[in-house]
Amino acid sequence: MNQYLSIGKVSKLKNVSIKSLRYYDRIGILKPAFVNTDTNYRYYTEEQLYLLDAITLCIKLGIPLKDLNHYVENDSINLQKLLYDGKILAEEKILEIHKCLEALQEALRQLSISESGMARIPESKSGLLLPDGFYQNTIDTRTILTVPLEEFDTPKYYGQHILKLFVTAQQMGINVSYPSGILYEYQNGSLMRHMFLLVHPEESPALLPENEAIRTLPAGDYICRKISAHMTDSVQEEMKEVLKGSSYSIIETDTSSAQNKKNGYPFELQYLAE
Repeated sequence: MNQYLSIGKVSKLKNVSIKSLRYYDRIGILKPAFVNTDTNYRYYTEEQLYLLDAITLCIKLGIPLKDLNHYVENDSINLQKLLYDGKILAEEKILEIHKCLEALQEALRQLSISESGMARIPESKSGLLLPDGFYQNTIDTRTILTVPLEEFDTPKYYGQHILKLFVTAQQMGINVSYPSGILYEYQNGSLMRHMFLLVHPEESPALLPENEAIRTLPAGDYICRKISAHMTDSVQEEMKEVLKGSSYSIIETDTSSAQNKKNGYPFELQYLAE
């Protein structure tokens, strides 16, 4: 019996109650390797511990345990498929949380307006009067590697384009890094959208290959705004308070991967002030 772990031992090792282990046995997702018919004690092998980790992961991600049987093949769990589906579910939850945060932020903004009777109009460093929630930053020149972004409905598209950018950079022999972002270019009402990564700061622009995928974001004073989710049409409408003309560019950069996180906001919008 030395090769087996008792149900009590497994419970302590994985911080899972004995009652839960018995339930997993009953629904058929984690059956003991051996059951003593005299005592009805359950025993497990060390190889089964990773299956218990997978079950715990399902619970944390909200995958119903009854659905776990869909991942069982030949008495073992297809962990790759489980983790892939779990990743998609986690990304969907993150997106939903971001939407909730944005709604809460808007509610707080409206509450502030109703209590004071008017929104606070902060003054920028250049003397511009900016709407509530906007501020101004001076940003250096940035070189970016871009790829057209034609679809953007779920986080899946974001990840696919980021991967494509890293592969493209490797093929071109240049180094890229986070933060990532989306470049929105409006030309007389027409929108073009590009995903981008920063070309590594140590990469000299003079040595970069000539390629239309490599762009330069000019240095200057940028009017900025923190947002809790990717830019929506309603956010763009609010941005029009600081935009001039029908042709302009809005940079949406990822702050969650930057060293100085923007107080929990995952994205920052940037518009070059004229």
